[in-house]
Amino acid sequence: MHIPVIVWATAAAFLVAVVAVRAAIALADRLRYQSVAGSEAHKIQTRNVPYGGGLGMALAVLAGLGLGYLLGGATVLGGDAVPNHGPMWGIYAGAAVLLALGALDDRRPLPAWPKLAIQMAAAALAVWGSDLPIDSLRHWPPLAYGLAWLWLVLVTNAFNLLDHADGLSASVALVCACTVLSGALMAGDVELALLMSTLAAALAGFLVWNRPPARIYMGDAGALPLGFLIGAGTLSVTFWPSGADQGSWLAVSTPLIITAIPLFDTAAVVVKRLRRGKPLMKGDRNHIGHRLGRLGLTPLASLAVVVALQVALAASVLQLRHGDLAAGMVVLLQDAAILLAVLLLETTRDHG
Repeated sequence: MHIPVIVWATAAAFLVAVVAVRAAIALADRLRYQSVAGSEAHKIQTRNVPYGGGLGMALAVLAGLGLGYLLGGATVLGGDAVPNHGPMWGIYAGAAVLLALGALDDRRPLPAWPKLAIQMAAAALAVWGSDLPIDSLRHWPPLAYGLAWLWLVLVTNAFNLLDHADGLSASVALVCACTVLSGALMAGDVELALLMSTLAAALAGFLVWNRPPARIYMGDAGALPLGFLIGAGTLSVTFWPSGADQGSWLAVSTPLIITAIPLFDTAAVVVKRLRRGKPLMKGDRNHIGHRLGRLGLTPLASLAVVVALQVALAASVLQLRHGDLAAGMVVLLQDAAILLAVLLLETTRDHG
């Protein structure tokens, strides 16, 4: 009975996102709430582009969740199985903190270290408030909760760094959200499924206006809570629960595979900055979108390539859940080959 609830909530979130983000374009222009061309080294833009997409998506997710809880009631809160997390308030509260932080930073850039401290606090709020340890390490609570906390901070920043080209972060996040949604439905976790479905719908509605050439950006108000929710979702789904008697233990790598593109991009940028002795917190044009552009790809073609790679990686996750060890090894080798191919392509003619 929960599927119709999710469908209605998803439809509502998409419609609200399309309308709210379009309204944000007009309002941001009036308030001069914009990303100014040339103000950030990593942004590929030749004109001022309005911010506010993140706020529009937040409104859409809120509308979808509200409708879902209203229609589903106890069915949504209870689900068909015991979920791999506690009450969702910690996740929602952490996302709200990051939404506010991002909105302030979009209006007037904040120092990097205080921003990171607030992100760490939001991650702690979610991990302990919503009981989100790494499931396979529950026998060692300090390690399980500590690594989960670090994971949330890492993925939050990885998606923020990925937001350097039109449609890129939102498109990758859409595939990630759909993958976590699939895992939540298979696990019978209706509440997480509702969150991921409304998030995916909000992203789809935002992409109506953010696809190349973008008419609006999500800004940090969108990228920070977006990465945070995806990271929390990967912790919430038990792709390989401790003590499982079927499937490959390699399924514990599922969160890494789901977020492989953002993490790969972050790692490549960090390594290059370290090698050149540049500050880690200072933006540059060495992200995956920039590197594909230096190969001669158009913004739309670069986006299509990254989305295709993300789909290929995400599809392998579902095979890990029920496959045996041999099948799991094949999947991981395929994923490694995909990332190696990306690395070789990116470094061709790379003089950035």
